[in-house]
Amino acid sequence: MKAIALTTLALAACATAQPNEEAPTEFGRVAWQRTLEPALADSTKTGKPVWLQFQEVPG
Repeated sequence: MKAIALTTLALAACATAQPNEEAPTEFGRVAWQRTLEPALADSTKTGKPVWLQFQEVPG
């Protein structure tokens, strides 16, 4: 019974967590874009290709 209560509490805490709205800290020398339009504009300006990566976030 105690395990069920703890599991329910943990699931409720996860369900009410707010996503982080701030941009994540980038490591390294690459300035990654998060949306397609700015990436395409930078690609046109610099002549560099665009890398698209699709990531499924469970939930």
